[in-house]
Amino acid sequence: MLCNAVLFSGPIGESYFMHGSQQREEELRADPTRIPRRALLSSVSPGMDVAAPVLGVVVLLAIWTYGGRAEWAGGMVVTPLDAVEPLFGDSADVYRRAVTATVWSAVRGLLVGGGLAFAAALAAAAVPGLRRSITRLAAIANAAPWVAVAPCLLIVLGRDRGPVAVAAIAVFFYVFVSTSVGLGAASSAVHDVASALGSSRARRVWSVELPSAWPAIADGLRLAAPAALAGAVFGEWYGAERGLGVLLITAMQGARAPQLWAASLLSAGCGLLVYAGLGLLRNLAADRYGTTVTRTASAPSGGGRDHLLRTIAVESATVVGLVAVLTTVWWAWIEVGDVSPIVAPSPSAVLDDLVGAPGEYLAATWATLQTSAIALGVGVVIGLVAALAASRFELLAGMTVPLVVLVAATPLVALFPLFARVLGYNPTTVWALASVLVFYPVFVFTRSGLAAATRSSLDLVDALGADRGTRFRRLVLPAAVPHIVSGFRIATGSAVIAAVVGESLIGREGLGVEFAYAYRLLELPRAFGAAIVVVVVSVLVFAAVGKLEHAVHERWT
Repeated sequence: MLCNAVLFSGPIGESYFMHGSQQREEELRADPTRIPRRALLSSVSPGMDVAAPVLGVVVLLAIWTYGGRAEWAGGMVVTPLDAVEPLFGDSADVYRRAVTATVWSAVRGLLVGGGLAFAAALAAAAVPGLRRSITRLAAIANAAPWVAVAPCLLIVLGRDRGPVAVAAIAVFFYVFVSTSVGLGAASSAVHDVASALGSSRARRVWSVELPSAWPAIADGLRLAAPAALAGAVFGEWYGAERGLGVLLITAMQGARAPQLWAASLLSAGCGLLVYAGLGLLRNLAADRYGTTVTRTASAPSGGGRDHLLRTIAVESATVVGLVAVLTTVWWAWIEVGDVSPIVAPSPSAVLDDLVGAPGEYLAATWATLQTSAIALGVGVVIGLVAALAASRFELLAGMTVPLVVLVAATPLVALFPLFARVLGYNPTTVWALASVLVFYPVFVFTRSGLAAATRSSLDLVDALGADRGTRFRRLVLPAAVPHIVSGFRIATGSAVIAAVVGESLIGREGLGVEFAYAYRLLELPRAFGAAIVVVVVSVLVFAAVGKLEHAVHERWT
């Protein structure tokens, strides 16, 4: 889903997708259950590998059962048995049809969005001149919040195709980036041989780069499948005839706790199944093609002031060109299709609203940034502490892994109604769920970074007589810094998008509230204006943190 991204691309910069991409890091990103063979702060006994996860699941179920019997949150927390009871009662057929509708929408969205992303990545690799523009479009697609996209797509495409379109947008970024990274996995020696044999650029992409890209593509699909489910669920919230999203919203509005938990569990279960199934596909691809991943070639960073000015000019021209093209397509769709203003406003109407009410947009933007900052701070701190503790205590690590897998595979957007009913309709709920979305990338990247120090470096430090604390401060932590910053970058984007989604459902102020309120009143220029501001803010925040990430990688790698 949104914020479950562990493969990423920067909206600023020629074509870098990863920094410091070691094979061990890639394996952990693709499979957060993977525990490094060499633990840096503790040793894991073989029996604990099995006992700790089982114990973790038992503890979680015990806490859940106690909370249900104690009627936490005014009875909105139910026991596990009460949560699954609706799935086997008189309403079982309703849930079956809902799952079928949601999964079918997600599958179609995965096929459409994944296919378009795959084609775009191939085009960018075969025609380098297109790479910059395609990369920017992918970044914009990733930054576009579903709360701003889903209602518009439902209006334009209808109730049946709207969730499919949202799911397609949700998966595009993951598949595009994973394919682009995978296309850079072929060794330079193989490229040299193909060039010596007279192969064209397109031929080398098809016969050399694509076979090496399948493992990375499988990684992207593994992440994209839960995102497709999340997109389908979110698309169903805005008027679909059936689906898990419809059940979630109706159960939340009716305060039917067992039904709400049942729909949430089905969403999580579907996510886990596809996550596990595509994990097997990824392992098969890795066994067949290997798992080596290399950094995509990027433009040289030198050149001084002239190079900087040229880079700024090219970046600005690319952004202006993309905006012009998208605006022209928008205007042509309105004019040629004779679209009613009730369906979609014209670009000029949205621009007039943006110019006419800057204060309202600025106030909403500031509120969203504040919510994002709070969620980011809480999620980062918890993620760092949990990763450090899991690295030191093997029992805690084993108990934490099932939670990380659940977070990775579950479309957390489906849990917003559950969080709202359990924690209440207040800003705390938005902070809580946004913090969960922030926690995941910080935890995974930090734990990966703590295993980044080389064996030879560790042996040298040990030979010099360094104790555990010194080894951690002087070697382990510095090696983890680039990974931590990469996780922070992903977490920042997740915080902004999660804040907007939460605001649209239960918030009191912010861009999400601005959009939802205007949309309900059919004030579409204001709704589209809020959506555009959300996209711009998301891209700018993601790009700014990307600059910080790039600087840290230049210093620490």
